[in-house]
Amino acid sequence: MAHSIIIGGTKGLGREVARQLAERGDVVSVIGRSELPEEDLAAGKIHSYKADINDGKAIRSTLDDLLNENGKANYCIFLQRYRGNDDAWEGELQTTLTATKNIVEHLTPQFPPTGDNGFVMVGSVFSRYIGEGQGISYHVAKSGLDQMTRYYASNLGSKNIRVNGISTFTFLKEESKEFYLNNKPLLELYEDIIPLKRMGTTEDLAGVIAFLCSSQASFVNGQIITVDGGLSLLWPESVARHLKQL
Repeated sequence: MAHSIIIGGTKGLGREVARQLAERGDVVSVIGRSELPEEDLAAGKIHSYKADINDGKAIRSTLDDLLNENGKANYCIFLQRYRGNDDAWEGELQTTLTATKNIVEHLTPQFPPTGDNGFVMVGSVFSRYIGEGQGISYHVAKSGLDQMTRYYASNLGSKNIRVNGISTFTFLKEESKEFYLNNKPLLELYEDIIPLKRMGTTEDLAGVIAFLCSSQASFVNGQIITVDGGLSLLWPESVARHLKQL
């Protein structure tokens, strides 16, 4: 039985990842700024821990507690987002990069020497592309997360720890689903430009994460998998000409 830790897993995609992992039999430990709803805790062997990941002492203590209670970790998934109102540059880099680095380096000695082990970093297509709605700090932090994935994949492989990432595009999640479903022109736009002709869902992304956190991906290391229905395959000029019917 695997033990999976989810950082920032109390909403949206994190909740779906926890559910899928618990359904397949994992013990799941979720760390977030708030605790999971009671119905989530009843969905399997899911445990909720409240902690500020930017408080180094607090997060180390929380990790030690959940390891003592639930056993050595096999997988750790990073889903945290900076949502503060302070300096966005410092906040994004601290939450996305520094906190991830601190957790990886604290957990690395705690993984078992045998069996399948790994980290998964959940990033964004804005690590490679420039998009509206997010500032420079978000773009730079996500780009750094991709390089952190590659660095740790190279350096932790000898310790029997795989490290991979996923690059996400706009997708339907609990908090935003109603907005998109009630905005028919916007929903139809996504359906028009995405080769699979639909928007992705939390279930789609969680399925990729669950695969990376399994022995089925035992030789997958240092990869950043783009989950966007094939949109990034298209040349921007071609998309623009299609939309303008030129």
